[in-house]
Amino acid sequence: MLAAGVALALWFDAQAARERAILHCRRLCDETGLQLLDHTVSLRRISLQRWQGRVGLLRRYGFEVSLDGTDRHPGTISFVGRWRVGYTVPERPAPPASQAFPPT
Repeated sequence: MLAAGVALALWFDAQAARERAILHCRRLCDETGLQLLDHTVSLRRISLQRWQGRVGLLRRYGFEVSLDGTDRHPGTISFVGRWRVGYTVPERPAPPASQAFPPT
């Protein structure tokens, strides 16, 4: 019974962490003007990590974004415990010189 209880608690913790990752990815995409594709993330890596003097689980999730709806680019977001500790998303390319706004 104890093993089943521990397994169930770990599963619930993993599900809650995944939902937090999806929420953070949506916010990140809104802030950067990207489109989160498939509205999901997938766990890519899990390991122990020391962060701010404490040891916690590092969870790295992968996701895909689009700059304009016609392309796909990979992104990652990392958490130690409940704290977001890093992310990577593609940068928007600079507009061509002919489309840049003239100086004022």
